[in-house]
Amino acid sequence: MKRIIAISALMALTAAACGCHHSDTAADVSPRTFRIATFNMRTDCDKGEHAWTNRLPLVVKIVGKNGFDIIGAQELKTNQVFDLRRRLGPKGYVAIGRRRTFDSKYDTEGIYLLFNTNRFECLESGTFQLSETPDVPGSRSWSTDCPRTCVWAKLRRRGDGARLLVFNTHLDHMSEEARRNGMKLIVSRIKSATADGTPAFLLGDFNCAPSDDNAVGIAERSMKDAAAVSETPHEGPVETFTNWKPKAHFLIDYIFVSGPVRVLSHKTHDDLPGGKSPSDHFPVSVEVAL
Repeated sequence: MKRIIAISALMALTAAACGCHHSDTAADVSPRTFRIATFNMRTDCDKGEHAWTNRLPLVVKIVGKNGFDIIGAQELKTNQVFDLRRRLGPKGYVAIGRRRTFDSKYDTEGIYLLFNTNRFECLESGTFQLSETPDVPGSRSWSTDCPRTCVWAKLRRRGDGARLLVFNTHLDHMSEEARRNGMKLIVSRIKSATADGTPAFLLGDFNCAPSDDNAVGIAERSMKDAAAVSETPHEGPVETFTNWKPKAHFLIDYIFVSGPVRVLSHKTHDDLPGGKSPSDHFPVSVEVAL
């Protein structure tokens, strides 16, 4: 019964995120630039120093310090989404997304878009599976190790009404076939959704390093790697996955853009609160202008 209640509450939170929340401070927002981040926040499976209860305040500090307006978050359990809503909700943030599936074996993790309703309102949103049957929740294909999803939202910026599309995903960590085909599906959906020229952002943990013949290369054939088109030099380390080490060793977290987007800066955030890490990934962010 508790699980059913939790699922219902989370679905209500997701539904409320689009079109139902209005901030009294929207008129105070400076209109032109904003910050988008991809952030694998790590599930709550750890104990001790890396327990979620210890990491949550660090996540909140990083979001506040850097002024992330939109966050593509990966690996969140339902309780973590509720915790983020409790801590960031008073600042105007809501969450959109769902778990990979409600199947009892894979009901623990999901990917979400968090955005600040002081800056943006949601017009539409949805989630699809990275499979041959993308509209069937929980479906799997291409030897993926577990169900994988992509969450998206069409947002409208308060003040000037500028519209943008944001997609967030977490590709499979085992199957190269799943990563490639999952990215092909995502790119296809982005192309269809942006036929009218709407700017788009693709955020996520791709679970692979840059290469012409993998998921990163597939994304690059249709979109631009934000790091490559930034108008100022990249800040921070290039690598993003730390595995709880002081330094990151692999680049697997990305932000891609398409359409009339100016990328003003690109940063990997290794400047951690008190030197303590909120995750085994560094967040990556861009400041952009439409």
